[in-house]
Amino acid sequence: MKKIVALLNPHSGSVPKDAAAALDQALAELGQTASIEAFEDGDLQGALKRAIDQSPDVLIVWGGDGSVNCALGACGPDGPPVLALPGGTMNLVHQRLHNGRTQWQDILTAAMTDPEIVPWTAGEIEGRRFYVAVMVGRLTTLSESRELVRKGALFEAITAAAKNEVFNMETRLNLHAHRGSGSVITPATAGAVVLAGERRPRFEVAAIDPSSQLDLVSVGFQSLISGWRDAEDVTVEIASKVTLEDLHGEPIPATIDGEPVELPPVCEFRLVPASARVIRAKPSA
Repeated sequence: MKKIVALLNPHSGSVPKDAAAALDQALAELGQTASIEAFEDGDLQGALKRAIDQSPDVLIVWGGDGSVNCALGACGPDGPPVLALPGGTMNLVHQRLHNGRTQWQDILTAAMTDPEIVPWTAGEIEGRRFYVAVMVGRLTTLSESRELVRKGALFEAITAAAKNEVFNMETRLNLHAHRGSGSVITPATAGAVVLAGERRPRFEVAAIDPSSQLDLVSVGFQSLISGWRDAEDVTVEIASKVTLEDLHGEPIPATIDGEPVELPPVCEFRLVPASARVIRAKPSA
């Protein structure tokens, strides 16, 4: 690899204080050098412009999901390929990119030793791109509770869920999963629109529609501990496009790649093939 530029977010959740020196040493051990810049809060776009203007062969971005999402959007399909190193709290995008790998040294070594550059598909909702999933409905506010469960604070997790009205049954959604000339409409209290596939990208649309508040509580805490796919009362449809509708015409609470947002009462998800290029290790044979 010829020219490497690296951007570090020193304020991200798990980027170490000595990140620049650690990255410089790790690259040196691989026979590589890089121009390394640690950007400050509010200067990510400026740092990305400076990096892209250097026309690097590789753009390393060490930070959380938000930093990597911005880099992929700024580079696009014609800009430098992005090598994302996990430095956030959730690192959802990194896990999808690197097949579950979570250690930055492991990812860097594998990607630099046996790299492949591949186009990466995004989803788009209300002009915002995402690279893993959008979760919708009040269960999305379980993120605070999820962190407490991980720390073993189950009582505090239950308290946080109650405070956020997570188990309010009043919010009702329709998820329209479009595929070909047809569509499937699924009523839901909460759901997720997940990017899946690489050669043939698609959405997997998961809808939760329990029959009672007790079932919703059960689903909510199953999803806290085991994940959405392991919870009962969840149906999954495959789609190339998704329309989301709140039946009461109210804004929809959601998270986009882990970031809390509010969506309008009716909105549409679409696939953006080859939205950017990424560098990762070649998959094992």
